[in-house]
Amino acid sequence: MAGAGAGADVDANTLTDTDTDLESNQPQQCIIPSPTSPLFRTGWEILLPSTDHVRFFASADWAASPLGPLSTWSAALRLQTLAVMSDSQAGCLYWGPQKTAIYNEAFVPLAGKAHPMLMGLAFENVFPEIWPQIKAVFEASEVSGLAGDVHEIELFVERNHFLEEAFFTGNFNPIRGFSGKIEGFHNAVHEVTKQKITHRRTTLLNRIVSSTRLHSENYPALLMTLLAEYERDISMALLYEIDDESIPNSQIVNLRGQIAVPQGHPIAPNKANLHSSEEGIVPCLRQAQDEIINIPVDNKFAGIPWRGFSEGSRCISILPFSGGGRLIGFLVVGANPRRPIDDDHHQFMRDLASKVSSIANTVVNAEEAQRRAEKLEKKLEDSDKKIRHMAQNATIGMLRLSIDGKVLWANDQYYDLTGKSNQAEERFQFLDNFLAEDREKAFAAWNRLSGGEEKVSVELRLKRMFIPPTGEPEPGCITSTSFPYKEDGKTTSFMMYMSDISALKWAEKSEARKAEDAFEAKRQQEEFIDIVSHEMRNPLAAILMSADSITKSMAEVNERKITEARLLSALHSNVDSANTIVKCANHQKRIVDDVLTLSKLQYMMLAITPEPTQVQELIDSTLKMFESDLQEKKIKATASAEKEKNNADWVSCDPSRLTQIIVNFLTNAIKFTKDESRRYIDIKYGITTSEPRAAFRGDITWAPVDSTSPPRSSHERDPGQLIYLTFSVEDSGVGMDSVDMQNLFSRFTQANIKTSIKYGGSGLGLFICKRLAEKMGGEIGVVSTKGIGSTFVFYIEAQRADLSENKPFPVIEFPFPARPKSCSVGAKVSTELDLSNIHVLLVEDNVVNQTILAKQLKKAGCTVTIANHGLEALES
Repeated sequence: MAGAGAGADVDANTLTDTDTDLESNQPQQCIIPSPTSPLFRTGWEILLPSTDHVRFFASADWAASPLGPLSTWSAALRLQTLAVMSDSQAGCLYWGPQKTAIYNEAFVPLAGKAHPMLMGLAFENVFPEIWPQIKAVFEASEVSGLAGDVHEIELFVERNHFLEEAFFTGNFNPIRGFSGKIEGFHNAVHEVTKQKITHRRTTLLNRIVSSTRLHSENYPALLMTLLAEYERDISMALLYEIDDESIPNSQIVNLRGQIAVPQGHPIAPNKANLHSSEEGIVPCLRQAQDEIINIPVDNKFAGIPWRGFSEGSRCISILPFSGGGRLIGFLVVGANPRRPIDDDHHQFMRDLASKVSSIANTVVNAEEAQRRAEKLEKKLEDSDKKIRHMAQNATIGMLRLSIDGKVLWANDQYYDLTGKSNQAEERFQFLDNFLAEDREKAFAAWNRLSGGEEKVSVELRLKRMFIPPTGEPEPGCITSTSFPYKEDGKTTSFMMYMSDISALKWAEKSEARKAEDAFEAKRQQEEFIDIVSHEMRNPLAAILMSADSITKSMAEVNERKITEARLLSALHSNVDSANTIVKCANHQKRIVDDVLTLSKLQYMMLAITPEPTQVQELIDSTLKMFESDLQEKKIKATASAEKEKNNADWVSCDPSRLTQIIVNFLTNAIKFTKDESRRYIDIKYGITTSEPRAAFRGDITWAPVDSTSPPRSSHERDPGQLIYLTFSVEDSGVGMDSVDMQNLFSRFTQANIKTSIKYGGSGLGLFICKRLAEKMGGEIGVVSTKGIGSTFVFYIEAQRADLSENKPFPVIEFPFPARPKSCSVGAKVSTELDLSNIHVLLVEDNVVNQTILAKQLKKAGCTVTIANHGLEALES
C-alpha cells in the first residue's frame, strides 16, 4: 500500500480502493486516506496513478498558480484531482474563483496546442475567445447548483501542425467542497467536429439537389450564389463551361462564375483554349478532364481575398462535370483551410461533383429539348400543314393537350404507342394509357406542367403490352417530355412527346439476366470440375499399389525357390491386382464418360442411372480395392448386413455413385485411423421400407439439405417397390467435437485447420458425398466423439429389382476368316480362333497404347502394321 509503504500513519477512517504499487507497478489493494489522515495532508500526490501525465502534473509550478503548492490544496480539491486523473474519459477541473485548470491525459488531444500551458492557468487566460460564453455558464451553475451544458461549442484547436476548426459538446458540473459551497467545476467533454462538418456539407449538397431554380440555363450564377453561403468549406470557387459549339480538338472554356477571385486575376482567364492554353488554371483543367484532381496552392493564387477564415487554402480541388454524354465544364473549389485534406474532404468533393453534373445534365437535356421544341414551333407557325405532315410521320408520339387535359390533336404514332383508336377523349382520359401504379406519377407531372414548369420529363409504363423477341410480354415503357405552348406570352395548350423505350428497357433487363445466368453457369461449371477432379484421383492409389504388387511379384519369385505352388500363388495374386486395376480404371472411365457427355450441356451435373445391383457384392468389391492399404496400415475392416432391416438380394440403384460415397468414407476412415492404437473399420448396410432416419442408432448430426442442389435424376419409379438402402461406416479414428462437425459437409471445408495440415485433402470429398446422397433421394450424417471415433451414415432411395424382366446382353458376331466365333460384349476373344492369317492396321497416336495393343495382337498371331495418324494409315 502506497501510504503504508512510505511509513506514513493511516488512521482508522480510510477509503478502500484499487491503486498501483509504486515499486512493483502492479495493481494491488490500497488505502486512500480520509481528508483527516496525516498521509492525505502531506505527500498526497503519491496516491495518483504512476503515469507520465501525472508526473507532468506534479512537476507544474503550482506555487505560482492561484491554487498554490500541492501541499496546501484543500481536501476537496485533492479528492477531485484523484478522481479526474484516474478517469479514462476526457475530463478537466476548473477550480477556485479564477477557474484554474487541472486535466487528465484523455483531455490532452482536445486541448490541442493549449497543452501543456493550460495546466494551472485560468480558463479566461487560455480560451479568451469563448470566455464570455462559458463565464455565463459558470455563473448560472453557481446560482442553480445544476450542471451547465454546452452544445457544439466552436473552438479552434492547433493540432496536426495547423489551426483546426473543431466543435465540442459537454457540461460543467459544479463541485461542492466540505464547506458545502461550490468551489469548482468538472468539465466532461467530447468532440463532435466530424458530425458538425458532415451535417453542414450534407445540407449544402441537399440544397443543390432540391433547388428547382438551379435546373435552368442560369444555373452557374445560381450555383455560385448558393456556394457562397458556405464560405468555410468553399473558400474560393471558379466555374468554367465548355462552349457547346467547340470542336473536340479546340474546345473553348468560358468563365461563368467566381467566388473570392477578383475580376482579371491571372489565375482565372475569362476565355481560353482548353487544349493549348497555358494561362492561369487552364493547364490544371486539362489534367482534370477525366477525374477530380487536387493541386497545392502556390504563388499563382497570390492576391485572392480568401473567404471563410480569411486565410489561404492549402489545397485546390478541380471537379469536372458532364451532361448529355459529354464534358460540360469544371468547378474549381478552394478547400477549408482549417480542416485536414482527408477522406471526408475527398468524399465531399466527389459528392459535389456528382450534384453539379446532375444539374448540368438536366440543363443540357432541357436545352436540347427546348431547341427541338422551338424549331418545331417555328415550323408550325410557317405551315401548319407541313408540320402536321411531319408530325404524322415522326418516329415519336406527339399530342397537343388543352389546359383542362383534353387531347386536341395527336399523331398516328401516339395511337400506335398507346394502342388506342383515333377518337375524341374526355378530360385526363389520356392518363388511362398508363398502368395504375404509374398514373399517380403521370398526374403529378401534369400538375408540375400546369403549375408553371417550362419542361417536365417522366418515364411511364403503358397498359399496352410489349412483345419482346424472347420471353413473356411485359408492359410497354415510354419517356414523356411536355412543355407549354404559348401564344402572346400566355399558355394556351401543352405539347407532349412520347418516345418508345420498351425495347431498350427489355434489353437492359435481358443483359442483366444474361450476366446472372453466365455467372451461375460458370459457378456450376467450376463446381462440376472440382467434383470430377477429386473423384478421378481416388482410385489412383489402388491402381498404383496393385501395379506395384504385379511388378514386384517376379522379384519375389526369383528370390525364393520356384515351386509350382508359389508360382500359382503369385499368378493368383497378380490376377487379383489386375482385377482391382480394371475396376478402378472402369470407375475412372465412367467419370470421364460423364464429363465428355455433360460438357455439351449448359448446366453440367452428374446423372443417376439405376441398374440391378447386389449390395453385398458391391460392398465386398469396394473393400477389395482397399485390401492392400488396410493390410499395410494394420487396420481390421469388416462388413455385415443388418438382417433385421428387411434385406433383399437385388436392388435397383446406381452402383457407381453409391461406390463413390463408400470409397470416400473408407478413404477418410483409413486416413484418420492409421495412427491410432485401436484400428478397425466396420461397415453395416441394410434395407428399410419405413422412415430411413430411424434405422440409425445414436445422436446423428444430419447435414442440411441444399435447396439449390440439382433435382434428382428422373426415371420411372414404382411406389410399391420403393425401399431405402442404409449404410454406416464406423471407425476408431481421432473423432471430432461439435465445433468440428459444424461445416463438415461444406465445399472446400475440413473439420479444422489442423486436419488439413496433418492429413491433407481438398475438403471436397464429404461435400461430393452429400450432393450424391441428395441426388439419389437420401441424406448424409455423422456421429462422432473426440478421441473415440466417428460413424458416417447415409441412406438413398432404391427399388427392389425384378431380374425376370432383365433382357440378356446382346451378342455381337465377329466374321473372322477361319472358324468364326461369337463373343459377348466385354468378354475376351476366344483363343480357339485362328488369327495367324489376320493382317491388322493399327492407327494410334499414343505410343504407349501402340505398344500395348501391338503386343496383344502379335501374341494372338496377327501381323501388325502401325500408323501414327490417318495419313500414314492411307500410305500403308
